[in-house]
Amino acid sequence: MTYNQHKKFLVADNLKAIAVSFLSVVVVCAVLGLLMFSVINEHEDDRAEDILLNVNMVFKDAEAALDNLNAQPYYSCSEENLNEMRRTLFRSRFVKEIGFFGDGKLLCSTYLGILEQPIDEATPDFETSLGDAFWINTPLELFDNQSKGTIAKRGRYNAVLDMDAVIGLNFSQDWALFYKGDSLFHMAGNADLMPQSKGVASLATSYFSLSLIKCDKYYYATCLSVVSDKERIFNIHKGKLVLFVCVMLMTAALTHMLMFNCLRRRRSLESRISRGLKSGKFYCLYQPFVILKSGEVVGCEVLSRFEDEFGSIYPDEFIPQVKELGKTWEFTTVMIESAMTALNENKDIPEGFKVSFNLFPSDFMQDELLDLDWVLDMNDKHFKLVLEITEDEQLATASAVKHIKALKSRGFWMAIDDFGVGYSNLSQLKSLKCEFLKIDRSFVMDMEDHSIRSSLIPHIVSIADELRVTLIAEGVENTEQCQELVNMNVEYGQGWLFGKPQTVENLAHTIELSSQTH
Repeated sequence: MTYNQHKKFLVADNLKAIAVSFLSVVVVCAVLGLLMFSVINEHEDDRAEDILLNVNMVFKDAEAALDNLNAQPYYSCSEENLNEMRRTLFRSRFVKEIGFFGDGKLLCSTYLGILEQPIDEATPDFETSLGDAFWINTPLELFDNQSKGTIAKRGRYNAVLDMDAVIGLNFSQDWALFYKGDSLFHMAGNADLMPQSKGVASLATSYFSLSLIKCDKYYYATCLSVVSDKERIFNIHKGKLVLFVCVMLMTAALTHMLMFNCLRRRRSLESRISRGLKSGKFYCLYQPFVILKSGEVVGCEVLSRFEDEFGSIYPDEFIPQVKELGKTWEFTTVMIESAMTALNENKDIPEGFKVSFNLFPSDFMQDELLDLDWVLDMNDKHFKLVLEITEDEQLATASAVKHIKALKSRGFWMAIDDFGVGYSNLSQLKSLKCEFLKIDRSFVMDMEDHSIRSSLIPHIVSIADELRVTLIAEGVENTEQCQELVNMNVEYGQGWLFGKPQTVENLAHTIELSSQTH
């Protein structure tokens, strides 16, 4: 991969990582936002419940006090009545004053005693369905009308309620307490937050709102409207908001790093080759070899190539990686199966054609090598199947020799590839009993310079004659090399002079031209 290609993919990976990071932040933000909103919503709901619970305690305390007094047989402001009223006041938590009424007038109270001048009962702000009367923010006689309070009256008695003790100290006026009767009556809190409709049930807000209306379970007509103050909520939950922002930044950084590294790993040689074996990114090309004297194409060597969305990987790069990954046999079977399928399906590839496959020396140490019957089953055109082995010290092992003999007994031919640059010796070659020796291209390339290396070719020819094997010269690129090899009695040749590695369709065309010429 060139520098420009690498830079291009690096930029693309970075952009993809940024996009994934952004999407991850959006998703995490949405999840955490819902979670945080749920926490805030629950907190606000609990707060509303607490306010209603406090109101409930005041009302129940007043109800108990008034019911107790109304159960007494007092119908005038006697000392006994006043004493009972004072005892009841002492026992009460949220009642500040109790008064006694008769004929629509306040006759006495626990603090004022018996009034010399009875006070007319004012028109109540509203009455409940049980007949209880309420006065909201009413001036109190006890404080010369300088202070106001909430008064509830039941039967012959009324009670001044200490509402401030439970809800009056809440300075955040983001709620309103009201009574739901024939119409809505404000009782405490911010009157501007009163619902505009009597149908409180229809005023229920959505889940994604911090506005709510709740009614007491016991005093079901007593309800609370809350429109949560944003500043108060921020002050309460700002620590969570800071944590929220930190999580967003960490999510962005972490997802970008992970995604970028994942994409880079995806482009690594190891990853590309592993995926390529599974997804068919390896493919075959075919280089013809010919009878040097006539130029007739009689066979081909199957060569492996690789290309995926990131470009090509050359054999000198992927072959060592395949070895390192320990996938040599998997690679070999993929290549053999692909080549056999393509050669069988092309009608212009003749029967009996020599087809040569490269095998890794390490594969000859494995028992899986003996399981090549499936290749013979695919051999519909009766190709002469040649297994090429690069010279290697592993071939000298008893296991390798045994496997090679077993394959030869099943009809496979053997060839030593790149002969002259490896580990083979004469006794080893005799034990392998190969059909072909392939003279390494480095010998052929030096022929024109008459180098010491090229002068060894006649010696290789004499070895081949002694072993009764056929020679194939690799890397033949011009007619001068071809003619000199013919003069040395080298029978077959392979190289760009006769054809570069090509597709099976081009190979068929090359075979056709060869047959027409000769």
